[in-house]
Amino acid sequence: MELKSRQTHILRNLMYAENGVSSTQLLQSLGIARRTFYYDIEKINDYLAMHDMGRVTISGSRIRAELTNINQLERLLTKQNSYFFSVAERRGMELIYIALASHAVTVQSIMDHFDISKNTALGDIKAVRENLAQWGLDLQSAIKNGYQIIGDEFIIRRMLWGEFQFLNNPEVTAAIKSFLQESMVSLTGNDIDFLELCRCLIKQYETDIQGKCFLQENGLESMMIQASWIRSHKGYEIVMNAEEQFALMKSHSYRSISFSAQKLDKLGMKISPNEIYYITSLFLGIRTSDFSSKEEENTYIDQLSRGLIHNFECIAGISFPNRDHLHSQLTHHVRPLFYRLKYGIVDKSPLVKDVQGMYPIVYDFTRRAAEALHTSMFDGLSEDELSYLCIYFASNLNEKFLAMTENNVQENALIVGAGNMATATLLQEQLENLFGFAFSYNVISVDRLRTWQLRDYALVVSLVPLGPQFTCEHVVQTGPILNEKDQGNILRALKHNQLLVKYDMLIQDLLSIAERNATGELQSQNMYFELLRYFVKREGKHGTGVNTKVHVEILKEENFLLVSEETSWEQAVLLGASHLQGERLVARMKNLVVNGKIQTYRFHPQVVLVHYPMQGEMNAVVDTRIILSEQGIMCEDGQKANIIVCISGVDHYSHWHALEDIYQYFERQNHVDEILGRIPYLQGGNRDEKN
Repeated sequence: MELKSRQTHILRNLMYAENGVSSTQLLQSLGIARRTFYYDIEKINDYLAMHDMGRVTISGSRIRAELTNINQLERLLTKQNSYFFSVAERRGMELIYIALASHAVTVQSIMDHFDISKNTALGDIKAVRENLAQWGLDLQSAIKNGYQIIGDEFIIRRMLWGEFQFLNNPEVTAAIKSFLQESMVSLTGNDIDFLELCRCLIKQYETDIQGKCFLQENGLESMMIQASWIRSHKGYEIVMNAEEQFALMKSHSYRSISFSAQKLDKLGMKISPNEIYYITSLFLGIRTSDFSSKEEENTYIDQLSRGLIHNFECIAGISFPNRDHLHSQLTHHVRPLFYRLKYGIVDKSPLVKDVQGMYPIVYDFTRRAAEALHTSMFDGLSEDELSYLCIYFASNLNEKFLAMTENNVQENALIVGAGNMATATLLQEQLENLFGFAFSYNVISVDRLRTWQLRDYALVVSLVPLGPQFTCEHVVQTGPILNEKDQGNILRALKHNQLLVKYDMLIQDLLSIAERNATGELQSQNMYFELLRYFVKREGKHGTGVNTKVHVEILKEENFLLVSEETSWEQAVLLGASHLQGERLVARMKNLVVNGKIQTYRFHPQVVLVHYPMQGEMNAVVDTRIILSEQGIMCEDGQKANIIVCISGVDHYSHWHALEDIYQYFERQNHVDEILGRIPYLQGGNRDEKN
């Protein structure tokens, strides 16, 4: 006779225990009924008697083995090839048995397959049901179909994957593979090595993608492919949504597996189209996120969309009036984006350079909004993906934004003349005198002008009347000699161009100072061009001032406010409001703080920006204050900041260029250190006592 695996396990526990083993502890470790245990002891004694090696005795609560030849017994037990499952292993195997057996699973079949009593089987079923409940699944039974796992098929597959990983030791894995082979043969009628077939599928996949498939060393993917086959044969399939299918369909992995599936179909080994997507996800699964259900994944995608919108609003200092519409649009894009990132599928955009050129500020704010999500999936988002997101944000900003911030960023000007180009050359010289070398000039005759060319130029100056089809706000008709009226028309045509917007506020401030101190009449328009030429010349035509210098107004000494270490976040915010405008803005900001609607953005570990909306306020201007704290102020995000930059906005967009300057300036650590270096000087007597 031969001992079964559990009986061998019991005897091994008793062989070297001189004082015996507690029957209670042994019963708990075995997870069997006392009646079954006594039956096993009887079989062990029959085995020992047959080989004349002693017996096992029970005395009170102790069990002892009285053996005559331990070495001979060890040699006999070594020949026993069966492996004894622990209670946890057996229940894991029972769960796999119920999910993947080719026949109806009943209490009797569980008893026969695992060699346990009815009481033990019923106890195991109760434990399996409790385990499934943790996954949101249920175990139901019917006379015809036996026990069945009920719930989301996506969760059932994740549960099986988890059980395969839990049962990861050579003996148990071998038992699982043997069981899967039996089920596959029974369901398909093909007596072939299905594990080897799965390995061939993987090898073909590696050949097709020209790379190594980084799969589990213990062959879990091969086991899951068989689980996919069995579950689909039994009528249970994973149905992915259209966006995820489309993302997978574009991958080399899907094409490889689909082609292999076509060849298997010819051999009578059909793989369901839905399961091709699932198997593809297995091979790409090294990059997947860990969600327990599709509902959890959908919630995460929704949160990504809302987070992007919230971050963009805080970074740009705006509020989208059509937020729900934007959220709906963005969610439709973020979902396939999520799946591309989930499976590491690269999607190239042919519009990257165009988007970056047309919407440089929106693109930068979009990049910052994605980074501020602080999710590993969006870390290092490619320019291609950012350009797609940028288009959604730009399309939900109104025409005033397009005029004030992004349009007409070109540095080219077009001169339209008649057949004689001499007057056009004369006009070009006058424009160069006005703007310095801010523009590159092209000259064209009126008969060669086309309407589509207008969008490529920041300024179009025509010496001849143009037809109504050429009506555009940056088209100006002049004579060969520019007079003051012509110059004024050109300035108005350029009022939304970034070249002028960049310097306009500073030039206007300087002109106001000059007018207040001038004794005679001031030729403000001529001086405007003089100052513009000065700034263009100082910075260079393609100057990088915005990358290295913040607007001079921002860093004025009187804009710095030093606060004590006792200052709270709310006190600091209200202090900024008081210095930016006064009590009306303080009251507005207090209401925003109380309701949790204040817009903040931490773009450096030591620096936080606070936006102060001043729409509708009289004498509202784009202005800044910089609050400094030596010890740091505890902010809303639970971290301290030594610098709080307060910026007021007149409308949605006029402060954007100042924001860009602030972000680019304070993101440099040497600039932050330079600002913090002012604290000792301010401590000499300029500490603000109003906080």
